[in-house]
Amino acid sequence: MPTRAGSWPLVGREAELERIAGARRLDGCPGVIVHAPAGVGKSRLAREANAAAAAEGLPAIWVQATRSASTIPLGAFADVVPDDVRSDDPLELLRRSGDALRERARDRRVVLGVDDAQLLDPVSAALVLHLASTSTAFVVATVRSGASVPDAIRSLWKDAGAHRLELARLSDEAVGALVEAGLGGPVEQRALAWVIGACQGNALFARELVLGALEAGTLVRAGGLWTLKGRPPVSATLRELISERMFTLSAQERAPIELLALAEPLRVDELTALASVEASVQAEALGLISIDVPGDEVRLAHPLYGEALRGELPALRAQRLRLRLADVLQERRPLTPETAMRVARLLLDAQQSVPPRLLLDAARAALLAGDPDLGARLAELALRDGGGLAAALPLARAHTVRNRHREAEEVLAAVEAQAEAAVSGDYVEQRVVGLYWGLREVDAARAFIERAGRWADGRVWTHRLLPLRDLLSAQRSDFGTTVRVTAEVLSGGQADDETRRGNEARHALALLFTGEGGRAYELAHALRPTVPLRGYHETLALGGWTLIALETGENFDDGDAYLSRVLRDAVRADDHETAGLAAFGLAATEFTRGRYRSAARWFDEAALQLERRDTFGTMTVVSAFRVGIAAATGDAVAALDALARMRDTFGPAGPWRHQVPYVQRAEGWAAGPGAAEHFLGAAAQCEALPIFAAQLLYEALRAGAEVAEPMAALAARGDARLVRAYARHAAARDAAQLLAVADEFAAIGALRYGMEAAFAAAAAAMRAGDRECAHRAAARARELFQPDQGAAPPVFEGLDPNAATLTKREAQLVELAREGLSNAEIADRLIVSVRTVESHLYRAMNKLGVRDRRAL
Repeated sequence: MPTRAGSWPLVGREAELERIAGARRLDGCPGVIVHAPAGVGKSRLAREANAAAAAEGLPAIWVQATRSASTIPLGAFADVVPDDVRSDDPLELLRRSGDALRERARDRRVVLGVDDAQLLDPVSAALVLHLASTSTAFVVATVRSGASVPDAIRSLWKDAGAHRLELARLSDEAVGALVEAGLGGPVEQRALAWVIGACQGNALFARELVLGALEAGTLVRAGGLWTLKGRPPVSATLRELISERMFTLSAQERAPIELLALAEPLRVDELTALASVEASVQAEALGLISIDVPGDEVRLAHPLYGEALRGELPALRAQRLRLRLADVLQERRPLTPETAMRVARLLLDAQQSVPPRLLLDAARAALLAGDPDLGARLAELALRDGGGLAAALPLARAHTVRNRHREAEEVLAAVEAQAEAAVSGDYVEQRVVGLYWGLREVDAARAFIERAGRWADGRVWTHRLLPLRDLLSAQRSDFGTTVRVTAEVLSGGQADDETRRGNEARHALALLFTGEGGRAYELAHALRPTVPLRGYHETLALGGWTLIALETGENFDDGDAYLSRVLRDAVRADDHETAGLAAFGLAATEFTRGRYRSAARWFDEAALQLERRDTFGTMTVVSAFRVGIAAATGDAVAALDALARMRDTFGPAGPWRHQVPYVQRAEGWAAGPGAAEHFLGAAAQCEALPIFAAQLLYEALRAGAEVAEPMAALAARGDARLVRAYARHAAARDAAQLLAVADEFAAIGALRYGMEAAFAAAAAAMRAGDRECAHRAAARARELFQPDQGAAPPVFEGLDPNAATLTKREAQLVELAREGLSNAEIADRLIVSVRTVESHLYRAMNKLGVRDRRAL
């Protein structure tokens, strides 16, 4: 666990370090001046640049400027320049100091790091300029943005030719990498989102946030992830850093900052009416608030200002400010649901009642904002106020989101008569979904749908209930029925938009299970929702698309890009199920790539999120994949443990029908010597689901069974890119065909299967006595193998284990040659000689058993 005194790694600054090193190697360049706001990491960057120069054998000196030393001539250089060089003559002092440094460096060019150069005394600043101008030193100096800088330091980049480097705040990705590196392990996305959002790219703030959460016990290691347990308080150290900026503010000047701390954003006229124009102007001038003029919004310049101020506000003053804010926000026209929610939160925090007219809109907005506790509180108030069915629906949804399915059912059952009078299709669907998925009370759901069927006559109502009836008969019917039912409803043209989208999502899933993977992918891709997801239909669309993209193998990279965005946005919105489904999709594709440790990390994330809500029982499939990870990495004990946990997720009721192929595959992975037989039997049981039967049959092939004939039959019925690759592997009879299969799997992204196909090709080539082909296939297998992911690398009997292993440079050149680049073009791109390219390619081709460059 990191300590406060510990040093965190430098991340996200590779380009800047390279730029400083490049400038150091330029003739005539006197240095680099790094400009950045406080906390961004300029000091750390300069220290790393200094250390890199020292590692190259150059004399490196570090000077730290401070306010206290700035009153003493050469105060910053007290530990660098000997006392005997002192002189009352400034020019003589500079000359002697320079001579002393040159002697210390033995006439080599010094790399001089100067931190906080804006604090240098005039003599020290002049010495830095003198050393740089006489080529005695290459200067790497840091300067705080906006600070007054000594003329001599400014002259370094204005006149002497030093490079000016504006250091930007860390990217979100770099902050995430910094936090995980500092903690020494993967961190859940919610915790990363909190740090990223709160620190705003400030490396110092990121570190202090994490250390403060560790000290408070709100950031803990749970399983394979660092997780947040509650909202961490702002640490005393961080509060001190923030308070420095507000220490001199008067009460009037603090007013706009306090208001925004309680309710940002505000409109400009709202803020100036509540505070004053003068105070708002002053806060903006000091960089404490940020005004978006086109958007007419005012926010705090940094979110941590609000965190710190809220903790310091006296209770009575905070209450008075909240009431004033609530009054102002209620004057907005139109009064949106989001504004109604903000008003309600302010009033509740001020221990005041919420106007009844705001309750329902505020409750619905709270649910969309990922705050089911607030949504439930407001919906309960609305229900007590006579809100009836309209209040019961969001209240039941709030219960469902928090896995309180019995409470949701009780709320809905109490208003059944009102729903019948209103002929509410939304009510019917919400109640059926809760009974079926949440409580698994299928008989109760069937009895209810029969009652609901009598609420109205006509084709529109029949079509509204038809997919729900099909869902409830799912244990006895096949997916072909679902295809027909959803197609009938969609062809009617009378469904509302939400009902239509829900039926399209069901239709896409049914197409996948009946073997029409191409059509399923196209439809599901068009239905991909954005966060925030609006109810069951969009959750179904997301889950369906994730499953379809995984099992068809149409475009893993596109899927990963989409799911990464969904995961990020869902975590920010506190939508746990959406985040869990996105993390599951990322994990499953990483598993298919053979990146088992990466997959385990994302499965941990998925499980963490799905524990909060899991409509479709995705946790069963997560546990099934964990069995696969344990089997692939040779951990039999972990495989049995994951298998037991998988069985616990569905209990005596057994898995849902859409889970069966995954459960069967996991059972086979843990079956040991009987795996092939198990997979063959499971494939026969899933014969009506050709894409999934092919997957199980392929596992039988991997376990040593001959499956060419049944696989060809399944491929004729299962339209999916992965199924076609399975069939080609099953039919391959020589090394060349197996190598082609390996390339096909690699193009899909199924690298684990591609590696195995290439391994099989090497074995086939050895049996045929073709050592050249065997070397080429072995090299391809090693290329597709994912190192440091927990699995053992492939071992080729009869071949030198190093003969087919390309060096990093050889692999890079081979890849460029495969792209069609000539030796000269490769040399230009990599800034090496053509002769170097030729020699490396020659060795690589020998290792690969290739005589012709075109065979690469």
